[in-house]
Amino acid sequence: MIASCPFHYAGYRSLDEALIARVIDIFPLALVTRHGATGVIASHLPLFRSADKTLFGHADRHNPLLGDGESFEAHVVFMGPASYIPPEAYVNPQLPTWNYVAVHMTAQVAPIVDDEENFAILQQTSERLGRRTDSSFMAERADPRVVRNLPGICGLRLTPSHVEGRFKLSQDKPPEDRAAALAWLLRQPDPEAAALLQTLLDR
Repeated sequence: MIASCPFHYAGYRSLDEALIARVIDIFPLALVTRHGATGVIASHLPLFRSADKTLFGHADRHNPLLGDGESFEAHVVFMGPASYIPPEAYVNPQLPTWNYVAVHMTAQVAPIVDDEENFAILQQTSERLGRRTDSSFMAERADPRVVRNLPGICGLRLTPSHVEGRFKLSQDKPPEDRAAALAWLLRQPDPEAAALLQTLLDR
């Protein structure tokens, strides 16, 4: 049984369903973690909300996260923007901190092996992500790429038992410092991060 891990200062915790939904919709890539027979297993998977408050996604059928193919309990984390906030970012003297937006969830994960259900998940996934990225791609049943890869895909249906937002944005500071910290968080990405991504791409 995975605990709901409710710890955080009250000012940073949120059970606001609308805000939590917005975070998941904008940052759908989740870290899904379970306790398996050989220890902790974790995988990054894009997950999407359904109207009935469940979530769906898919994984490679060989992903060890799926274990024996039975339903399992997992801890799921969606991460939004995050940044170190140095003292010079503030208007008033403050100590440095780290601000971030995250959603934590405990959920029962049910693997789906039916090809038609999994194809429907592929279609919904491409539709959701296409709307966000101006991509015209839609999964089509006759597409040779879909035909070739569908047997290796396992759909997932997640039923949450506990969900909370953890929105740490210097709420404990005066208004002018909250605004300054937010401006720092929203600045352009660190050039070193861009260089790292290029290095990883060139390997």
